[in-house]
Amino acid sequence: MDIVPLGLVLLSALLHASWNYFAKGSDDPPAMIWCTMAASLLVYAPVFLYRLPSASFAPDAWTYILATGILHAFYISTLGMAYRTGDLSKAYPLARGSAPLMVAGTAALFLGERISPAGGLAIFLVVAGIFAAHLEPGPSGGWRFSFGRESRATILWALATGLATALYSVVDKVGVTRVSPEIYIYLMFILTILFLAPFHLTGARAALARSIARDTRLFLNVLVGGAFMMGSYGLILFAMQLSKVSYIVAARGVSVILAAGLGVFILKEGGGRQKLIGAGLVAAGLALLTVSR
Repeated sequence: MDIVPLGLVLLSALLHASWNYFAKGSDDPPAMIWCTMAASLLVYAPVFLYRLPSASFAPDAWTYILATGILHAFYISTLGMAYRTGDLSKAYPLARGSAPLMVAGTAALFLGERISPAGGLAIFLVVAGIFAAHLEPGPSGGWRFSFGRESRATILWALATGLATALYSVVDKVGVTRVSPEIYIYLMFILTILFLAPFHLTGARAALARSIARDTRLFLNVLVGGAFMMGSYGLILFAMQLSKVSYIVAARGVSVILAAGLGVFILKEGGGRQKLIGAGLVAAGLALLTVSR
């Protein structure tokens, strides 16, 4: 994996971990994620309107835009539920950690990508590091996954998020060859917001949107999160044009370490030792990815 796509992925990881931190800090994470996505449209509207007149669309471009809009609606919903039921430092690693394995399989099946031995080992190290970050000390001194009722819900929602990530990553790898990334992602965000609007603009959940409209500080925080959200995935789409989707999704795993740090040190979720082990494995995997082809 070349240094340019890797650099794009690392910057994207920083932005991605940051907006997920904002979402987890909310009383209603699913609604906060939806509002943040809506704010992205405000932030990047000038770029979209400037680029749209000169954009070219392949005949089947809308098929991929529609598909990724549906998959992102699923992703936003499952991620929000994972944060509602569990800690950032637990839900995020599992959601991110499961995605590279799923992407490697789907990319090989649908895109014909073949992973080199070094690339396969790098993906394994990244995934191992991500799952290590999800472990917790056991009662007898070892390490374990927690399978209480709340943890089971978090695990299921996080795995569903990983599946959504795997599916939309494969769709987007092809989609950005049909239309430029900045147009593709903006239209995808519009569709995702529209698909989820009935769930977030009615009933008690609409209260968050009203609060954001009234509270200037909260509104600015959401705008920043929106800039980070679309900016993060925009960088990934550009990176997908330069490298294999399996490597891109695996390299995004560095955001797990950033999110775990935010969860442990800022949200005070605890459990830092295994995060250091995971960080070392992820760093080794990223180093190996730089020389993989």
